[in-house]
Amino acid sequence: MTSGDPRFVDWLARELAGLGARHAFGVPGGGNSLDLLKALQGAGIRSLITAREDAAVIMAGVSGRLTGAPGVAFTTKGPGLASAANGLASAALDRMPTLLVSEGFDREELTFLSHQVFDQSAFVNGLLGDTATMTLDPNPATVGPAMREMMQWPMSPRVLLADPAKMTAPVIPMSTEDASGREDHLDEEALDRARALLKSADRPVVVVGLEATTPECADAITALIELLGAPALCTYMAKGVVADDHPLYAGIFTGGAIEQPCVGAADLIVLIGLDPVELIRKPWPYEASVLDICASAHEPHYMTPDVRVVGRLAPTVFALAAGVSASNWKSSEVAAHRAHFMSGMTMKSTDGLTAADVVRIAQDVFEAKPRLTVDAGAHMFSACAFWPCSEPLDLLISNGLATMGFALPAALAAALHDPERGAVAMTGDGGLMMCLGELKTAAVAGANLTVIVFNDGRLSLIDIKREQLQMAELGLSWEPPDFATIAQGFSMQAWIAQDLAELRSACEAAAQHQGPCLIDARIDPSVYLEQMRSLRG
Repeated sequence: MTSGDPRFVDWLARELAGLGARHAFGVPGGGNSLDLLKALQGAGIRSLITAREDAAVIMAGVSGRLTGAPGVAFTTKGPGLASAANGLASAALDRMPTLLVSEGFDREELTFLSHQVFDQSAFVNGLLGDTATMTLDPNPATVGPAMREMMQWPMSPRVLLADPAKMTAPVIPMSTEDASGREDHLDEEALDRARALLKSADRPVVVVGLEATTPECADAITALIELLGAPALCTYMAKGVVADDHPLYAGIFTGGAIEQPCVGAADLIVLIGLDPVELIRKPWPYEASVLDICASAHEPHYMTPDVRVVGRLAPTVFALAAGVSASNWKSSEVAAHRAHFMSGMTMKSTDGLTAADVVRIAQDVFEAKPRLTVDAGAHMFSACAFWPCSEPLDLLISNGLATMGFALPAALAAALHDPERGAVAMTGDGGLMMCLGELKTAAVAGANLTVIVFNDGRLSLIDIKREQLQMAELGLSWEPPDFATIAQGFSMQAWIAQDLAELRSACEAAAQHQGPCLIDARIDPSVYLEQMRSLRG
């Protein structure tokens, strides 16, 4: 090494920028977080100070998925890393490539210090598994490949526990091979068995999962289903891979009841990029043969496929499509299954606003142009069903961890990624209260986003289960907060909507507004139970 060699933190920032990172999110500490922020700034990466660390990691993960580069988050040691736990769990189970740089302790101070000290490596290992933690060592030959590795399926987070001295120590910069550009050879033997299985089927159905959320996969899958004339269903996270307005789109696949008439009528179920992390907690109900085409093999799984092909999805699907012939499905059958799905998700009219009303009016006014982010909760059923998507990642949702407090941070990251397009966050009141401070972050950033709060004064999804069990009131409801006033306290535009006319007016005003704004929609939750029964059984 020479005096001209860069410090590790500077090399790290330049490497991240070279991979395509544009933003970093977090809550800095008083240690080498400041060195990191300065290095990121010098590399052209904008750092955004968030209200909470878990939200910062969610923002970083979403940024990573949208840019195709590692998302970047930063925290202080001790409480900062501990607070990031839910974001790390989301990055792991929602398959989001995220690099979290956390301050660490040096060995000398650990001989006398106990303030804020816990075994940070063991904490992360216990949460994510041993391979997820990378104790920071000023060795670009190790760190560079690890950052590229997290971009491979299943995408995952990495945590750099930054030794204070090593962060600013000089290193010898080294170029590392970009793993994303490697050439994977197709498994021809498995492909031959897959072709034979597909050729033997009269009525295949295609189920698309989150691994397939790229334009190349969307093209390949659309070509395959058009050659087959077969229906396709998408998981929540794969919405848009097959466009909602495509005549072969048959609805959403969750592992629940509403898709069973369609999938149950098939003699072959073709899974493409289906990660079982998305499916609900019910056994696999189907007897038909299964062809599993996946980027990575997942264990445990809900079933054992008859044939599994592991590899790059788009080339595999294009190769599989070569020579296939039309199935025995009639277009009228596919249309009937799609109509069954939409009918089952439709809510009956009430005197108040329903979640379906909110989604339909919002998508009509916004013309489904902004990217949609959706929180966990009863409102997500309508949001995912009725917001039309035409491309992968038009809709972002946590459906691996299925955490609340996701929609607002995700929308902020999406709006920063594509300011002209912007984002709409659909969240319940409970979910928004978990990340309320990020309204400040959105206001400071001037992000082009609209938060729509489904404000019903209760934990509706849990309250539905209480109703199903015929239990008495258990304190799951509260007086609806005035979120509009709270948002105005952050200098955001905000409106309350209690009926259809007020909702449309608020959406029209929000659609014309370029900065962050909020719509506090007062929801009648009485029809959620019927909708959930239709969806999940």
